[in-house]
Amino acid sequence: MRTILAAALLLSACATAPPPAVPTGTARDAISEKTSSHQRLEGFIPLYWQADEGKLLLEIPGEETELIYQVSLSSGIGSNPIGLDRGQIGDTYLVRFERVGPKVLMVQPNQRYRALNEDPGETEAVRESFATSILWSFDLVAETGGRLLVDATDFFLRDAHGVSQRLRDTNQGSYRVDAKRSAIFMPRTKAFPLNTEVEATITLVTSDRPGSMVRTVSPTPDIVSVRQHHSFVALPPPGYEPRRYDPRAGFIGMEIYDYSSPIDEPLERRLIVRHRLEKKDPSTAISDPVAPIIYYVDHGVPEPIRSALVDGAAWWGEAFEKAGFRNAYEVRILPEDADPMDIRYNVINWVHRSTRGWSYGASVVDPRTGEIIKGNVSLGSLRIRQDIMLAAGLIAPWVGPDPSILATLDATTSPTEMALARIRQLSAHEVGHTLGIAHNFAASTYDRGSVMDYPAPYVKIVDGKLDLSDAYDEGIGAFDAFAIRYGYSDFAPGTDEPSALRRIVEEGVRDGMLYIADEHGRDPGSAHPLASVWDNGADPIAMLDHEIEVRRMALEQFGVRNLRPGQPLSELEPVLLPLYLHHRYQLEAALKSLGGAYFTYAVRDAGPDSRLPEQIREIVDPSRQRDALNAAMRTLEPAFLEVPQRILDLIPPTATGYGRGIAERFASETTPFFDPVTAARSSARITLDALLHPARAARLLRFHAEDPRNPSLMEVTGRVIDVASRDAATVPARQGSLLRAVRHVAVAKLIGEASKSNDPEVRAVFSDALHQLAQRLARARSEGVEAADRRATISEIERFLERPAEPAAPPASPPIPAGPPIG
Repeated sequence: MRTILAAALLLSACATAPPPAVPTGTARDAISEKTSSHQRLEGFIPLYWQADEGKLLLEIPGEETELIYQVSLSSGIGSNPIGLDRGQIGDTYLVRFERVGPKVLMVQPNQRYRALNEDPGETEAVRESFATSILWSFDLVAETGGRLLVDATDFFLRDAHGVSQRLRDTNQGSYRVDAKRSAIFMPRTKAFPLNTEVEATITLVTSDRPGSMVRTVSPTPDIVSVRQHHSFVALPPPGYEPRRYDPRAGFIGMEIYDYSSPIDEPLERRLIVRHRLEKKDPSTAISDPVAPIIYYVDHGVPEPIRSALVDGAAWWGEAFEKAGFRNAYEVRILPEDADPMDIRYNVINWVHRSTRGWSYGASVVDPRTGEIIKGNVSLGSLRIRQDIMLAAGLIAPWVGPDPSILATLDATTSPTEMALARIRQLSAHEVGHTLGIAHNFAASTYDRGSVMDYPAPYVKIVDGKLDLSDAYDEGIGAFDAFAIRYGYSDFAPGTDEPSALRRIVEEGVRDGMLYIADEHGRDPGSAHPLASVWDNGADPIAMLDHEIEVRRMALEQFGVRNLRPGQPLSELEPVLLPLYLHHRYQLEAALKSLGGAYFTYAVRDAGPDSRLPEQIREIVDPSRQRDALNAAMRTLEPAFLEVPQRILDLIPPTATGYGRGIAERFASETTPFFDPVTAARSSARITLDALLHPARAARLLRFHAEDPRNPSLMEVTGRVIDVASRDAATVPARQGSLLRAVRHVAVAKLIGEASKSNDPEVRAVFSDALHQLAQRLARARSEGVEAADRRATISEIERFLERPAEPAAPPASPPIPAGPPIG
């Protein structure tokens, strides 16, 4: 999950209501005559269904009527990597209809470039300066009193959601719509007072060999049928007041260009997206709302998950109370007779896939003002099962022959309780997006400050045992309350709103409400030392030490008790995988300090003295950077990478009948057996990908130039050379292969970045590191496999450094097992 305005901006949100129907019987009603044998669905835009021909006609209220057109996917593909899920919201359009002779055009005006002062001349000049889009041309069937009847069948029986394009983009085949096997889906075609909904079964076929992902989820892979949904939505009534965007407040934004702005003011106007929420009595500190925000949980969710989703989503009620509202936010179960596609319902959908995958919080937003009309959450059902597996790998819960023992464990040891705690948090997180709030990837470092961060399970060590009772937090965080206060506070009449909003932000900044957005926190190479995903704690480096100790303790007790009774022992490998890589995200968080810098989305003070914020850009202390480097290097040690022999002896080849399940396994060069060396290479690649990230490498160069006390890139590559050139004779015999595994990954990484980095200094340092490594490998005396590996590595490096016309590809590192979402 993927902004607009300054204080004086006012946008009109006038909805155009459909004109009343022309009475029949007094004058010729061409539409009634044409549709006399059709099934009529009365609503915002009336529909006429001609069952014998499979045609659907649309009655457009009249020319120049503006409305919102929304595309979504009702039934999905079922594969997270493909990314086409049940309930997925697609594109949103503001449209109007224009009749041109026998045609009715659906026109999308350009909302990004406007003149907001509503001066006719300025408005026309801007409108004619930028392109519009004609989305469709309908054939006019009949007209009565300005109402237009069109045949919309072909419009609905197209691939409006772009499923075929997505299948091509994910290398699943070149699919096209088969019109003969596509049809209007009448059970989900309905008309409501404020929206009209049409659903169609769309069948796509290919003559190509379908890709592996679609083959796992479609009964006949070269024929894929999905249901796509079309919504026509009335514009909201007037009265909504857009709210300006502030980069410190944590909201999703939208941006427009206002060409009526005075020449000494910016063209850009930035707004937040949010629901409409107004106090009945804005003059009081606490008030009931004019209309509450209500979310509905999919009634297809089983218990106890359903109750957990309700509980987690309901946490936001506290934030609205702190923003001055009483009874302003509710969570209910969707009524059995309600349609989740009805625009009147904000819905939390339960989505099934063949593999675990992301959940989403999306919204239908008025593109003129940023007003959220409908929140639509899609939660992946396998996330909760991943959490149970994570917990089962940590605490070995099955102590006896009865699988039901899991239900009787207390919170310190129960995978079920940990998973339900996570699903509550996930429910709150995705609803937060549909309230307009963005990710905050710094919040985990100040007392779990926001549900909008990505949390890792925090495993405590109590009396020498692992404890899951505090794995996930309960309730919203301080940042969440701050964000809702900014976005939803309804000020008393006469209040200077820009000043009031500025005070809210300034108070939040003083209270430590650090906000670092997705683009500056998600990537392992990003720079802020406190902004990461799936991490914990105020001190990321100290927390890495803690997670390494948790991993060591869990591996020490790992064995048959980590499996349910009746499971084949080969299923220990999927449970071992996330435990073996338990450190991976905290490692990436710790490495943010190396070549890292603290920063904020600082805004110039609006006061007459105009003071600067306390922190704008501050490079991490050199000693702290080196602490991060030392911590990362520990994860390349053979003792860390080794899988105990006791565990290897417990894992046989994958049991017949189990190899095609959803369980994730390491790659293996020792088929059919689990390969501990390839597992070690995967772990080493996680470390070296983050450590030698090209953006981090460039920052190390620049920061060292600014202050020579900061670590240099050559200092970092020197540490990599040390470990990659280490003689296998210095470690126990069974760890020699692990040292060589690190060497292989290091060489592949250095060659890869030296060949593709855009920074010539980075390329030079990485090439020099390869040269030094080759020299170091050549000087050592060795024998056997170690000698052969050194010679092969030297040859590989020399081939690259000599730059022949077609250099041999560097040795491929094994794929890193799927990580996010971790639960």
